[in-house]
Amino acid sequence: MKKFEDVDEYIAKAAKEAQPLLHDLRELIKETLPKCEEKIWYNVPFYFINDEIVGFAVLKKHVNVGVGPDVMTEIEREKLETVGYHTGKGTFHIKFDQKIPTEHLKRLLKAKVKLNQQKRP
Repeated sequence: MKKFEDVDEYIAKAAKEAQPLLHDLRELIKETLPKCEEKIWYNVPFYFINDEIVGFAVLKKHVNVGVGPDVMTEIEREKLETVGYHTGKGTFHIKFDQKIPTEHLKRLLKAKVKLNQQKRP
């Protein structure tokens, strides 16, 4: 498997139908977390503030967004599922033809930053 140098390369090598969603997702994360560090980790894009906040990966027909089970509570999963997103324990999927659940993602990102700040010594 090819190792990606940076997020630009990751997006450029993704399926064409995924690229607009990836650009929008990246922009939303960076707007919501302007002080985050962006890098390739485990060969996918990840964003950090004190620790990992969020990562995403392109799969065959969707983008998997991972925020972790510590903020992806049952209530958050239900909220996302109610509006048409598949969820996992700490993840949710955005199909290439779906819009980013902006308000949900912003809330999860901010909750993760707060949690990371609380864990810091």
